Amino acid sequence: MPADLGPCPEHGLRVRRAVLLDGDGHVVRGSGAPGSRGIQVDGQGSGARIRDVAVTGFERGLRLVKVERVRLEGVAAHDNGDVRRKVGYGIDLAGGASRNVLERVQVFRNADEGIHVGSAAHENRIVDSEVHDNGRENVYLLRNHGNVLARSTIGSAGSAAVYVKHAARTLLEGNTITGAPVHVRGDSRDTRLVDNVLRDTGVVLQRYRDKDAKIGLRAPAATRIEGGRIAGPGACVRLEGATATVVENVVLSCPEQISVDEAVVVLVGVPPDKVRCAGTGRVESARRVQARFVDADGRPLARVELRGADDGVVLGVGDANGIYAGLVVESLVECPGGRSRAAQPLMVRFEGRERKLTPAELHGDVRL
Repeated sequence: MPADLGPCPEHGLRVRRAVLLDGDGHVVRGSGAPGSRGIQVDGQGSGARIRDVAVTGFERGLRLVKVERVRLEGVAAHDNGDVRRKVGYGIDLAGGASRNVLERVQVFRNADEGIHVGSAAHENRIVDSEVHDNGRENVYLLRNHGNVLARSTIGSAGSAAVYVKHAARTLLEGNTITGAPVHVRGDSRDTRLVDNVLRDTGVVLQRYRDKDAKIGLRAPAATRIEGGRIAGPGACVRLEGATATVVENVVLSCPEQISVDEAVVVLVGVPPDKVRCAGTGRVESARRVQARFVDADGRPLARVELRGADDGVVLGVGDANGIYAGLVVESLVECPGGRSRAAQPLMVRFEGRERKLTPAELHGDVRL
């Protein structure tokens, strides 16, 4: 682009080929027309590259529709949408736009969401970016899988810094997030937060009843929060109905480390010092172990079952070489009431042979 473009009475630019659009630092300006789009890349524009351009004054700043392998580099999308009606996004990935890369984008002061990653928009990457001060959510991931948000700065927002709803295998890694929560909701599965720093906020895992009767009431499952730090004015991690959550080696600096309501969470390398019982559930303290099950002559035993001695529930199975590697619960806090107690003993079972042992004994060679 040799110069700024606009103010455009309606739309700005439309990309329909795998071209390089180099803004050279210029701006595409809109006039605030309802339904307007600053730069739209359609399906035939898969593989396009857009760099070094700012888009402002449209209902949607940049919109990728039914495209793959588009790269946005050094793009700014700001002050788009109708602030009064809270309508309009900075960057919108729609129509199943997948496997695109947003690198070094700046997205701020948009009326509704900063970056919207919509239904069936899979395996997109947002990296090394700044997304802040948008009207509702800074980054919203809805009904998709395999998306990545990494090494980015996510600032204050109206409701959530990052909002994950009915999405699977979302990865948030190495981000700095301030002022608004990471909110994981509904039928979201296998969400991972790795080495993030959260300041003045926390993580919320929450059940949600969808208007779609086929979804109904769902809660996040198999969320993992690993490494990094969380510091905020309330609960570092709030769980409402979430299942199979693991919080491992995270520094939690909040008045309440964990708040539990009809949920179960496993802590690894995190002391359960400040647990709030907001309902039923439990907080389990565990450690990682590796043990090898062997017979009296030291030969490995394949597929040995590890069960709870009291309830008989299978906790894990050793591999073909007799090795079991996983988590073992050593103590727990039960809600309501917040009572702390030792975990149940373990039972090792193999072809009719059994051995009862404490979690502390599960290391090295375990003979049956």
